[in-house]
Amino acid sequence: MKKIIGYIIGFLTILTVFGMICFVSVMYDVNDKIAVEPYFFRTGMLAINQTSIPQTISEIGESKLRDWLIQKFVKEYLYVVPDVENVARRTSGDRAILPYMMTAKAFKQWQQDIVPQINDLASNGGMRTVHVFNEIFKPSGSNYWRVDYELKTWNNPNDMDEVPEKTRGTMYVRISNEDAIGQLKQPFADVRDLLIKGVDPAFAFRFTVSDVMFDKE
Repeated sequence: MKKIIGYIIGFLTILTVFGMICFVSVMYDVNDKIAVEPYFFRTGMLAINQTSIPQTISEIGESKLRDWLIQKFVKEYLYVVPDVENVARRTSGDRAILPYMMTAKAFKQWQQDIVPQINDLASNGGMRTVHVFNEIFKPSGSNYWRVDYELKTWNNPNDMDEVPEKTRGTMYVRISNEDAIGQLKQPFADVRDLLIKGVDPAFAFRFTVSDVMFDKE
């Protein structure tokens, strides 16, 4: 008896599925659907990484562009990845961005004061991220821009349970050519050319840091 009931339920299930297929076929005629309409489902925080048409410098505004370049500079100045070759490229590589964003004197100061710390951490497999928070501003009567930053440092490689060490500090950045920010350096006629070549777009702008000071918490 149980077998008969099972056969009947199975048969009814097949009929139901077949009926649904027939219903969908009637409602949607594949022969009349000649165009393909692609849809991309973008959810959550991924939306912030969506690309769009590049904005012009005038649309971005000089102050926002300046803040972006300062943030770029601070992160390049302090970040660490567990790779000593990365340190070598940042100090002497052809595509190293920091020498391009600093005077020779300021770059030498970075090599003397910061690079040994970066190299030691990288050699031991450590990693450090840099996050700039708060508004970037120039205090009244000062020639330096104030930048508040937070560092997260992982000292032990391959330790999934390690809680990163958090430290905060303030960097004061003096820009020697503020009036030229937003202008493109020669021979870079268009930032898009750099993007196509895979080069950091910060190379294109006239932005030169002449001095750096720290006030750590």
